[in-house]
Amino acid sequence: MHTEEVNQIGLRASVKLLSRFWRFVRPYKGKFFLTLCLVLLAVPLGQFALFLTRDITNRALTATGLTPEERWATVLHIVGLQIAFYLASASLSTWREVLEWYGGMRSTFDLRMVFYRHLHRLPLSFLNKRAPGEHLFRSTTDMVSMFLVKGRVAVPGAAGQAPPDSKEVAMTAYSNDVDPYDPGVMGMIVRTMPMLLETVYGLAWGAALLFLIDPILSLCLIAYIIPFTYFSNRMYNRIRVSAFLYKAATENEIAVLRDTLAGMRTVKSFGRLRRQLGKYSHAASEAKRRGIQQMAEMLLTQNVLQMGMKWTFSMGIYLYVTLRVMRGDATIGDWVATFLLIEAAQAPLENFVQLLQLIRMQLVPAQRILETLDVQPTLQDKPGAAKLPALSGSVEFRAVDFSYEPSRKALDGLNLRIEAGEYVGIVGPSGAGKSSLLALMLRLYAPDSGQVLVDGHDVGEIKLQTLLDQTGTVPQTTHLYSGTIAENILFGNPRATWAELEEATRLAGMTEFLARLPRGVDTEIGEAGSISGGERQRIGIARAMIRDPKILILDEATASLDPVTEEAVLRSVDQLRRDRTVLAVAHRLKAVMQCNRIVVMEAGRAVQVGTHTELVAQEGLYRTLWNEQMRDSASTDERVGGKA
Repeated sequence: MHTEEVNQIGLRASVKLLSRFWRFVRPYKGKFFLTLCLVLLAVPLGQFALFLTRDITNRALTATGLTPEERWATVLHIVGLQIAFYLASASLSTWREVLEWYGGMRSTFDLRMVFYRHLHRLPLSFLNKRAPGEHLFRSTTDMVSMFLVKGRVAVPGAAGQAPPDSKEVAMTAYSNDVDPYDPGVMGMIVRTMPMLLETVYGLAWGAALLFLIDPILSLCLIAYIIPFTYFSNRMYNRIRVSAFLYKAATENEIAVLRDTLAGMRTVKSFGRLRRQLGKYSHAASEAKRRGIQQMAEMLLTQNVLQMGMKWTFSMGIYLYVTLRVMRGDATIGDWVATFLLIEAAQAPLENFVQLLQLIRMQLVPAQRILETLDVQPTLQDKPGAAKLPALSGSVEFRAVDFSYEPSRKALDGLNLRIEAGEYVGIVGPSGAGKSSLLALMLRLYAPDSGQVLVDGHDVGEIKLQTLLDQTGTVPQTTHLYSGTIAENILFGNPRATWAELEEATRLAGMTEFLARLPRGVDTEIGEAGSISGGERQRIGIARAMIRDPKILILDEATASLDPVTEEAVLRSVDQLRRDRTVLAVAHRLKAVMQCNRIVVMEAGRAVQVGTHTELVAQEGLYRTLWNEQMRDSASTDERVGGKA
């Protein structure tokens, strides 16, 4: 995050941004407004409890004209009222806490679900522009808080009770230890706004009660609030920037450590331990320096500026009220009540400053969340899109143009028809458009012009799910999820029967692999030991086959395998291609030798089409690629033979 982002959000933009998140609070607005009502009731009750201390002093402690019994009865009567006010205030505050927690949890959950669903609807062109970690950061860390609301040391009041405002706001770094539902981005509305109301409302009541004692005291409090807020806000602006710099430095330190551990084999092999140690030492030193800077600014603000202003103000009020008591213009009860009310006003005043900072800090991740939510899905089903009927499996590209960047076409006027039941290989050099062709067929992207047809249906005009349900894809590297082998295969079709699972593993050639495992398909992925590339790809094939697809897509499915394993996987493919259309993108031409047809791509166009025998026999790109791969293979065999 750039530090200039921290101070860019003005008042109008802040209100507009917060209003965007109100839709997540709206389902719980009744509880939200009830929370505000509880604040309005709880605050004055607590203030009244403190104010009654003046009556205890005047009507009991200093009432020398009454008997001790009468004075004690007065004390019990007033303390009883104080306890009643305090219990009522505490009960209302407790219910308010429950409602805030509930609203924050539910609205944050709703926001996370909307964000997660939205990510799945976004075009790959947007998702690929940012690292996966950034999307992960926005959907998790950006939704939690840089602040904690925690209990503070209670200042004893009359009858030993704590003042009603028993919360303070403290800054913390982004951390997994922070409750993800409190307060976070949604907490700006459901938690921080009531706290802000409580703070301002409490200060107003404190000033009003001081006015009853002496109007000058309330004016002094108001006059004190202005410079305290101004200078504290200036300092917290600096602390906020320091906090973000510290966060960035710690993230960099963790990144260096992560890269070192992940690449430890490379570090040791190249003898670069000293270099990595220096790199990590520099990152750790920078994080330490930023942490010290943040802590120093925090101490300067809280222990010097704020404590100094509080001490000066309290001492001035102390001298003023003491002088009035000595002159007979005020009572001892006024003296006691004044300092209880002044003390009770200090914590809300500090909270007011930090709450403003909390909101401004949370607006930055809130902006990032909205940045993602504002990206419009471009490949959603059109209104009234038709369901795709059962496929026979024909695919056609009609004059298709497509580009990831305006300056370079990935597909250039591509015309290609694949008949149902064909086994078609798609080859060509890197950047020829092979994977782009498949991505358009699966509607991961939309063509700039032209049409992609499946059984004569434009894939842009149908319900996407009805197309995906009838296709199966095996990528270059199959991603395995935590769980059993069976669960990974059933990812392709969670409703499949056990018989269908067994048939899929048979077609994928997994019988021998599973026989070595004591629990077979019920083996946890981690318990299966180190799964080889071939075994991983067979799981991927089984995952695709359990869908019983009419169109099977092999996207460089054997590219990462050694020749022996590749040959075994291709034999499995040869068994399962019956009664379905198979599109096989491959870099190594041996992987497509058995195809009915081979499409040779170059610069986004199909420059050659034919069988392996036909293409090798004629001049062209295919024969050039074949000869190069045969020479490379022969050279490798010679080197291996020489070493042997």
